[in-house]
Amino acid sequence: MSFEEITQKTYCPFAKPSKMGPGITMSTDDVENELTRHRDVIAEFFRTAAERSRDGMIITFEDPALGVTLDALTDLTRRFYTTLTRMFSSVYIPEDPRPDERWYAMIEGELFFLVSFAPCYPETSPRHTYGDRRTYFLLQPASTFERNAKFIDRQRAGIQRAFAAVGKPYDARLANLENDAFKAVMPIDPLGHHIPWWAPEASAAR
Repeated sequence: MSFEEITQKTYCPFAKPSKMGPGITMSTDDVENELTRHRDVIAEFFRTAAERSRDGMIITFEDPALGVTLDALTDLTRRFYTTLTRMFSSVYIPEDPRPDERWYAMIEGELFFLVSFAPCYPETSPRHTYGDRRTYFLLQPASTFERNAKFIDRQRAGIQRAFAAVGKPYDARLANLENDAFKAVMPIDPLGHHIPWWAPEASAAR
């Protein structure tokens, strides 16, 4: 199984024809050092994403332990964003995020969204990896949504119905929040419960 195969199994028509940038693979659990070594690749992707009409880039974490549980994924997300704050001065983690306040991480002037796919998600989740033990972070530049805004608006309700029809519902209310911090880690159950990955005690409390 690969991320491309996972994408082909999704019920989102926007995902399948997406034009992706170069991928990055983390082979160990030393996320901080490995990610830092790829700074130039990440910067170049976001610097040129709009110009090249790129819809996203994939970061693959090969260590199964990093996404085997929701707690592990929460910890990985916090480590990922924390490392980005050290790599890019434009990235920061809000101390007390509020759902109605706009927040998105930004690199090279491009806002981006983080969508994670991990083995901790069951078959009923849109973030299910179909037996793949790796964890994937899909980084989506905001320009892709601006470029495809009309198509997305037309398909939004249909996409939600398609996922629900196959037993993979997602929380549209949470997905539509202005603050991306609340969407970075998708809950399993209940759907309406956001996961505060930005708090160091978030995993320990679960």
